[in-house]
Amino acid sequence: MKILKAKSDNFSIKLIFELIQMIDYQAEEHKRYWISEYQNLIIKLPSLHEQQKIADCLSSLDELITSSTKKVELLKEHKKGLMQQLFPSKEE
Repeated sequence: MKILKAKSDNFSIKLIFELIQMIDYQAEEHKRYWISEYQNLIIKLPSLHEQQKIADCLSSLDELITSSTKKVELLKEHKKGLMQQLFPSKEE
């Protein structure tokens, strides 16, 4: 595991995390990808203020996705309960 540490305070660590998650790199062999590959990637960043706004927006979307996923699961459980009431098993 590699722990990344900022060399300066001129960027949003939340935004960097999101950008790293989007790297589409196919690892075909076992090697130290950070040293050999990732460190050579160039990522252009807007101002720190803009980075924070972007990171906050992405965080809000993550929260919305999480709550929507929970809502879908609850609705599926509700549907299952209704189906059991509408079509009881032979024993009932």
